[in-house]
Amino acid sequence: MKSIIWDLYHGNICGKDIRTPEKDRMGKLAAYEKLKATLSKESDTLFEEFLELSAEAQDNAMLMVYKRGIATGMLLAIEIIGEGEELCD
Repeated sequence: MKSIIWDLYHGNICGKDIRTPEKDRMGKLAAYEKLKATLSKESDTLFEEFLELSAEAQDNAMLMVYKRGIATGMLLAIEIIGEGEELCD
């Protein structure tokens, strides 16, 4: 059985795995469809390109936050293990 730390380290647990409620997704989809209906062909193409680049930038930022969080957590764990006896006194 793999540990959760192993899964976190190897990237098997991701923010995209967390599901939002269907009600929220349907509301966002309706707003998206309403906006797309108002855009011209050229604006729609630019908007789609913007969405793709924005999603990529957000993924990169979330990966950086994830890596920093794991590194900080591991450093804290190492420090606690190293000073375990002194913390109990």
